[in-house]
Amino acid sequence: MNMSRRIVMAVGLSMVLVAPQSFAAQEAGKVSVVDSGKILQQLPETKQAEATLQATAAPLQKELERMQLDYQKSIAAYRQQAASMAKPARDAKEKELGLKGQSIEKYQQEKFGRGGLVEKKQQELLIPIRQKVLAAVESVAQSEGFALVLEKNIAIYVAPANDLTFKVMNQLNIK
Repeated sequence: MNMSRRIVMAVGLSMVLVAPQSFAAQEAGKVSVVDSGKILQQLPETKQAEATLQATAAPLQKELERMQLDYQKSIAAYRQQAASMAKPARDAKEKELGLKGQSIEKYQQEKFGRGGLVEKKQQELLIPIRQKVLAAVESVAQSEGFALVLEKNIAIYVAPANDLTFKVMNQLNIK
């Protein structure tokens, strides 16, 4: 019992001695925030990229809707005819419908799913824009003497003087 009391006291004492030094170290580097979402929304390049992405996705979406409508019509037709069909014909039609459903799922995954055509196009269009914003944030942070820049939406409180959003927007000529 006496030994555990000494350990607790030693840990407590070390915390009291070390904590002020860690707080002093945090004050040495200035911290700021930036609202990158707001900046990206206001950039003309982002609006152009969204229009390009929409132009890419629209025909793919129309094709998907056409395939789904065709599939639904095939299912409705099968349900009407199923009672009058022989067992082998019903089995063949069910297999055909199953394959058609799988091909729709495959198309949807290839075009709109994770790693699909639309996501790849989105990354291709947005990566250069994000890099441009990041370069502007770095430039403003360095010129203002900030050691750390965080995303504004994760901060609980930020003094307006530490918000670099509008300075970055000025650097990017966003009004």
